[in-house]
Amino acid sequence: MTISSIFRQEGIVPNLKSRTKDEVFRELVGHLVPLCPGVSKETLLAGLVEREALMTTGIARNIALPHTHVAGLGKTVGLLGVSREGIEYQSLDGEPVHLIFCLVGDDAHPDAHIKVLRSLALLLTNPEFYPSMMKAKGPRDIATTLEQFEALTAKAFS
Repeated sequence: MTISSIFRQEGIVPNLKSRTKDEVFRELVGHLVPLCPGVSKETLLAGLVEREALMTTGIARNIALPHTHVAGLGKTVGLLGVSREGIEYQSLDGEPVHLIFCLVGDDAHPDAHIKVLRSLALLLTNPEFYPSMMKAKGPRDIATTLEQFEALTAKAFS
């Protein structure tokens, strides 16, 4: 399972409108529902909010990794949102978030979810990743940039 297979073009929102964490969770869920057949908005929103209450997923360098699990999904779904203005997210570094990698996993397969988070963490070690992602404009450009950095990371860590 690759990052680019989870965060595909149809799951990329290049211009998030939200300005707060609560708003962006609702906005993300609106885009996630079509990607998560049989899962309600309420279930997705409650899962994201519940996980976030444990500790912020705004990890650093303007990036957040909100995630949750739901029963019966049968796969791991990713949604990548980009905020050009920044979102007040109560991040660990106190800075606004501009890239949001949102994951929804299946309760029955938590390891898949963890592997994706680990792969994302490796991508984030590249200091050029964030600026390059912010320069990318539409879903296709963002997906291509993600694929390029995934390939570089695979080479570096293989």
